[in-house]
Amino acid sequence: MNEPQQETNEKLVRIHQARNEWEGNIIAGYLQGNGITATVRTPPELPPLNTVEEMSGRAEVNGIFVLEHQATAARRLLQEFLNTATDPQMLEAEAAQQLRLDRATIARLRSELREEKQTFEFLGWLMVVFLVAGAVLWAIWPAWLKMAPPGPVLRWLGVVALALCAVFVGSWMARRLKD
Repeated sequence: MNEPQQETNEKLVRIHQARNEWEGNIIAGYLQGNGITATVRTPPELPPLNTVEEMSGRAEVNGIFVLEHQATAARRLLQEFLNTATDPQMLEAEAAQQLRLDRATIARLRSELREEKQTFEFLGWLMVVFLVAGAVLWAIWPAWLKMAPPGPVLRWLGVVALALCAVFVGSWMARRLKD
């Protein structure tokens, strides 16, 4: 029963100075998730995310505070958090440990890759169809456009350009299918 009474009267200790309110909230959340009573202290006169005050360098802005009896454990957890978040080898090891490759996972990944490839092939052929349709519309210049057709030189240059784009995209897609 003494523990809650002790916490209400206990001194808060600053263990870290966050660069901004976002970082402070992430660190405080990490500490709280590990059983440490932590808070980000920003003076009440500051509106949330006030960049001018954050850049002033005042110590009370975005300070991570914990109860005095938890300061040692909090510093240890904070150091572990900061090292993990910035050490590329540790991140790679953690990712490799979390990714368990077995036959089912490999089969699922291959299936998803195949579906993605088919989607992009479909979109490529759809682009060819739209380019051909654009070339045909430029060639016939339908009356429903309700615009005067451009001069013959510009009109046929547009048709040739759209047709060449359609041929280029079509040949590129055909090469992709062979691979």
